[in-house]
Amino acid sequence: MSREGRRGLGALVRLASARPVLTVLLGIVFAIAALAYTFGHLGFVTSGRDLLPQDRPYVQRDKEISGDFPRLDQLVVAVESDDVERSKAYAHRLAEELRAPGTFRHVTYRIDPNRFRGRELLYLAPPDLAKIRDEIGDHQAFLISFAARPTLDRLLDGIRTEIVAAFVRSAFDLGLDEDEKKVDLGPARDVLEQISTRLDRPARFRSPSGSLFSLERGGADAGYFLSDDKHLLFVVVEATREKASFTNYRDAIEPLRATMARVGAEFPDVKAGLTGAPVLGNDEMEAAFRDSKRAAALAFVLTLGVLTVAFRRFGMPILVLGTLAVSVCWSLGVVTLVVGHLSIFSIMFISIVVGVGTDYGVYLLFRNDEERRLGRSPREALETTAMRAGPGMLGGALTAAGTFYVLMLTDFPGIRELGFIAGTSIILAWLSMMTLLPALVLLTGRGRVERRRETGPQAVRLVARITRHPRLGVGLAAVAAALSLVALCGVRFDYNLLHLQARGTESVDWEERILRSAGRSSFVALSTAGSLDELRQRVATFEALDSVSEVESVLSLIPADQETKAKILAEITPIVEPVAVGPRERVDLPRLLAAVRALRQRLDLAADEAPPGHDRDEVVALRDETAALARKLDQAGAAAAPALAPLQDQVRADFARTLGHLQRNLHPTPIRLADVPGELRRKFVGQSGRFLLQIQPKVDIWNRDGAERFVRQLRTVDADVAGTPIITFEAIRYMERAYKEGTLYAFLLVGLLTAVIVRRARGSVLATVSLALGTLWTVGLMFVFGLSFHLGNVFGFPLILGAGAEFGLNVVLRDGEARQRGGPRLPRSTFLAVLVNGLTTVVGFGSLMIAAHRGIFGLGLLLTLGMIATLGASLIVLPVLLCWTERRATAKVLVIEPPPAKRAAA
Repeated sequence: MSREGRRGLGALVRLASARPVLTVLLGIVFAIAALAYTFGHLGFVTSGRDLLPQDRPYVQRDKEISGDFPRLDQLVVAVESDDVERSKAYAHRLAEELRAPGTFRHVTYRIDPNRFRGRELLYLAPPDLAKIRDEIGDHQAFLISFAARPTLDRLLDGIRTEIVAAFVRSAFDLGLDEDEKKVDLGPARDVLEQISTRLDRPARFRSPSGSLFSLERGGADAGYFLSDDKHLLFVVVEATREKASFTNYRDAIEPLRATMARVGAEFPDVKAGLTGAPVLGNDEMEAAFRDSKRAAALAFVLTLGVLTVAFRRFGMPILVLGTLAVSVCWSLGVVTLVVGHLSIFSIMFISIVVGVGTDYGVYLLFRNDEERRLGRSPREALETTAMRAGPGMLGGALTAAGTFYVLMLTDFPGIRELGFIAGTSIILAWLSMMTLLPALVLLTGRGRVERRRETGPQAVRLVARITRHPRLGVGLAAVAAALSLVALCGVRFDYNLLHLQARGTESVDWEERILRSAGRSSFVALSTAGSLDELRQRVATFEALDSVSEVESVLSLIPADQETKAKILAEITPIVEPVAVGPRERVDLPRLLAAVRALRQRLDLAADEAPPGHDRDEVVALRDETAALARKLDQAGAAAAPALAPLQDQVRADFARTLGHLQRNLHPTPIRLADVPGELRRKFVGQSGRFLLQIQPKVDIWNRDGAERFVRQLRTVDADVAGTPIITFEAIRYMERAYKEGTLYAFLLVGLLTAVIVRRARGSVLATVSLALGTLWTVGLMFVFGLSFHLGNVFGFPLILGAGAEFGLNVVLRDGEARQRGGPRLPRSTFLAVLVNGLTTVVGFGSLMIAAHRGIFGLGLLLTLGMIATLGASLIVLPVLLCWTERRATAKVLVIEPPPAKRAAA
């Protein structure tokens, strides 16, 4: 640095020290004012969308959809039980509790199928409905005959005469018809088995006919929000978003979890968890905020411990940390004024400042002690320290802050904000150490040391020994760098954002459980349509994509081709409408026995006519069962009638119910938008009248390849498709580009600042080389510790470059000073200052490792490894390189400068 620059630093310290009481008071007043302003105005950003460039089409589209469909963000309670009836009971009880007046506007876990009573067949596809029509026509005689006399013997006669009852989506054909169609003998075997079982004991009835309606397919489960395997039942909760809240939905999530806990006590056999996009965001921000407070407190405690050991007294560390605390308050005020909020990226800046900000105070105090031992007065020692150690302190602050400020050149607003907040905080920390700390040192008298004129700068024995064998030191460093390059291939990049959340987080665990069980995600892509016709076309196009599993829209309850289906039903009407079910009859044992024997004879003929093979074996087996039933009926005699009466009544009732369902659906009225339940209409029909599409991925969108495939395919249908998968995909792209650009910019900036401050090519190059070595060793340590790159720690490398650069910079600057003034190339005061600063930075960054949030933990581990590596390179390799590249033939001369004459009083 130029002489003018050194004098400027000295003048800054002289000005702050002239009136130390005033300096301290001004610093505290500004800190209190900043805190008051922060508490009243600082906000928090939890939406990933708000951290992206706001001029991008997908961001603007996402905002439009969110405004038009305000009920998109729903809280999802996943209920799990081996008994679906217990899950239903839990959901019903929970809904009762939540529907009480309070936070929750709507709670839904079922759509009542009775809303569509008489119109269920409209939900079948036209081919399926045509098949029903054809089967009813083919078996019209059986339908009429069995309806007139619904008895067991008539049912077996129908089987024997190869008349197959046709029911919705389930029909059986139990004879060998003349067209040699494949015959399903299963239902016939079931009827015979039930008759045989009832002769022995009462048993549960199994319907021989299939369900007629798509909505009735689940029977008692109809309309419930169940996963395909029925292990999970979903309760959807709409809550009021509190925009002024720290996490927007916290005021709804906390009471909801409390209610779930109360209800869960009544159902110990049922598991339930809360998830959904708002809950995942809430839990992540809550964990980050909680971890940031813990990490900041731990960083202060550990830094205090390191400084206490280093200075061997308690007062100096308290002054450094007190000064740092004041600078953090200043930073909060500036952040609130300029940015206005913190995000998941920037909330950890306090731990970063604690790790880096104490460095400048440590440099100042160590060098001040050295100057005081040379006999200088307190003010003169501080001013001299500022002029001689100040350039290194300023250079370290500029490189550390600059590596953050260059992040503002990226196009990702979230990273830009982090760059401004952290960079500004580091500059303010340096300013406080150059103004407030000297004033505190003078006021407290902590700068008093024993004056000894006989010593001067002392050499470090460890460094002296290492520099005697430069080739060995350089060789070992090169080997470590080569191994780190090889290890780089083994360090993978984990794109899964769920892996950043804290282990055991309820919302993450249940989100992953839902993905495994139901193949569904809380994160869906969004598109809209202006009309029902456009909606149908867009749904069909999206569903044709192989990366899409399902498209949810209002069309889920407004079937297509209703006129065509009504015409098919009209063709069935003349056959089915006149049919009436006959009255109950007693079991006619002679007729039943005759029907069984006739069926056995028919199966005898079928077995004789069938070619050898599996089908013939099935016919023979059924024939044997029929023969066994005939013998059983003979043996039972008159006792068989009362045993079979309940079964005959159940068969009649089941047939009557099925026929009644069919008859009620013969004249359906069209299902229109007004028929859609209000809870779904509010969700899928916007305030503008547009229709929403929610697109479920078939691929794993937490995997980079799956997300890219999903988004690219969706954009072939709708270029402006929106939703969380798109926002997350784009955010990852921006973060990737930002950390690559940020690392490059940081390296260039560090090299430039080093060259400007050192002003010697050799020293600048060697300082940069040691920094590059430390950064490369960091990658090798990542491999050793099994640490992956992920979106929580990728921007750690610019910080490693910035924080690690000051180590080498101070070593090189003190080496240059030794060349000019004499003395050891790396004296004890500088070595200890760099070492202590490195340790305080390590414990500051290492405090992040207590975080439960795995992204923050990963960042803390990466920064800790990076600081250890760069510190080792600066204190061990760099002195060797400096010595090796410039052998000094003359002996080192120790020059002890006398203290300058005291200035005359003004």
